Amino acid sequence: MSDPTNFRRERIEKLLHELRYEVERGMMERDIDEEMGFRFYVPISQKIPDGVVFCEFRTRPVPRYYMSPEDLQPRLKVVK
Repeated sequence: MSDPTNFRRERIEKLLHELRYEVERGMMERDIDEEMGFRFYVPISQKIPDGVVFCEFRTRPVPRYYMSPEDLQPRLKVVK
């Protein structure tokens, strides 16, 4: 049996890749707006006693020169 932590992380990474695809296609086909957001809280934090974890997904248009060369790679990365 595989490690549940790795299974969950792999599943989240797969879903983020699917999300990226849907956002790119939706914007290129003009099915969705360039500005949207989704926020939620995980009601517990392991690093902050009595804390929570804030999660956010946000899209917004920016000038191309705002991008760093690292951002040009077509990948979303999970941040620890």
